[in-house]
Amino acid sequence: MYRALTILLSGALVLALGCASAPPLRSQTPVSVSAITAGGGEQRVTDQLVLVTDASGTMYSQGTFPEAKAITQALVAALPDGSVRSSLPKPYEAGSIGFGGTERITHALAAFDRAGLASTAESLQVLGSIDGRGGETPYRHVFSETSAALASKSGRAALVIISDGMPDYSDEATASAKALVAGYSGEVCIHTVHTGASPDGAAYLQSLAALSTGCGSSTTASALGSAAGLQSFVRTVMLGAAPVVTTRSSPCDTVIRLRGVNFAFDKADIDEDSAVVLDVAADQLASCSNVRIRVEGHTDFIGTEDYNKQLSERRANAVRGYLARKGVSAGRITAQGFGESRPLAPGRTDEDRAQNRRVELHPIQ
Repeated sequence: MYRALTILLSGALVLALGCASAPPLRSQTPVSVSAITAGGGEQRVTDQLVLVTDASGTMYSQGTFPEAKAITQALVAALPDGSVRSSLPKPYEAGSIGFGGTERITHALAAFDRAGLASTAESLQVLGSIDGRGGETPYRHVFSETSAALASKSGRAALVIISDGMPDYSDEATASAKALVAGYSGEVCIHTVHTGASPDGAAYLQSLAALSTGCGSSTTASALGSAAGLQSFVRTVMLGAAPVVTTRSSPCDTVIRLRGVNFAFDKADIDEDSAVVLDVAADQLASCSNVRIRVEGHTDFIGTEDYNKQLSERRANAVRGYLARKGVSAGRITAQGFGESRPLAPGRTDEDRAQNRRVELHPIQ
């Protein structure tokens, strides 16, 4: 007993119908968060965004669906306005898809519409089974549907997947994701958010993010449990440094701002979710081995100037050490901390502070 299905292209909502109802999951209130804005030398770099929310049986059985829905709702709230600064005059496009079994709840990929996306996110429910407990986890079909939605598009597309990372037919799912990345006319960046506690699920989502051409990321639901965490993630997905005009093609020609590299509070311990970003950076630096690099650490204004400078130096040295362990010659990397002295954002909000806590790679001419 199912209604006719629609995919991302249609924009219609498809609600699961059931002959019997499972016990309802406890709902979760989304984190209150405001939309990000482009600060400093930032601008929008993503042209198409698709939010994918896993509403399948494993999300029901593990009790993680309410968290995934709440994260989806909060991400919609944190997205930048369509008029955010960009090198392109047109606003970005955004769509969403909730999936489970053969059922979908979707919002068509079109000019950014926060109200429409929010309404679709609010309507999310467990999908794919007549008893309300959810069906299979068909990543492979979702990736194909996203490919179809992007068929006439160009530029950079971002795919955000909120899931426990436990698809049916994982090999076919990976092949479908590879086809999505390879078949798109522009660049596809896969960003994953892991719900639940499965190490295998986390590892699978990280493998999907690694399919991107150096622009994907992988994080956890717990990392998005605050407004600052949500805004930092959305900034990673949607914004980047304004491009530097150069006649050379090496990644060492300009500053690389390491979005997604985080540290334990008040420490220089690199967060485990930062490995994907740093591994990509190490690969990029390997292609320009003749260029020396300065790792720069920056903090927000919390704490004294001297303490922040010392903390930023420790963090810069931690990144230097990580890159060296990944094969970048230690002799070509130096580290320096600037503390709070070079902020990207002038304000004192959580969002501004998150922007200012960063690590950058600077070529030394």
